[in-house]
Amino acid sequence: MERERDVQPGRRPRVRVDAVARVGYMVPFSILVLFADERLGLDGTGYGVILAASALGGLAGTAVAAPIRARIGYRWTIVASLGLGAASLAALSVTTDAVVAAGLLALYILHAVVWGVCSVSLRQPLVPDGLRGRVNAATRVLGLLGLVVGSVAGGLLATVHIAVPVAVGAAVFVGCGVVAAVALRDPDRR
Repeated sequence: MERERDVQPGRRPRVRVDAVARVGYMVPFSILVLFADERLGLDGTGYGVILAASALGGLAGTAVAAPIRARIGYRWTIVASLGLGAASLAALSVTTDAVVAAGLLALYILHAVVWGVCSVSLRQPLVPDGLRGRVNAATRVLGLLGLVVGSVAGGLLATVHIAVPVAVGAAVFVGCGVVAAVALRDPDRR
């Protein structure tokens, strides 16, 4: 049985923003190893080190997601995390310093974890119980398609310049952040 709070007249769950954000995620990551080599001058070990540094950002994201969400709500946490993702990619697109790049990648993965935690958690109370499995499956399929599109786009854009996919990823996150600011509503802040 549907609970009254689960159904909002005129509003359907939006899984398309997830797919577009996945495009933004994969455009720069599809060429990151080439970026590390050509732009940062790193070998395989250096690339591994900056990836390890980025993982630390993910650990930090798991620690800060819930407190930030509790303080400013899902909507603004998602918007802020997309802004952080855009800013870190924009800065990454212009740096040639490996240490700076490692820090920016840590911030970027922090954004990805916070965004992921909040987007999935926000979906739970908005989708009626009987549809939750289908909506989660549709979100996953569209997200995987976004990764495919992002990979192809990243490879094509890298033929222009190795930093272009990184800058395009930033632009995609700016767009997703604007859509999130306009379209999202917190279920617990009506």
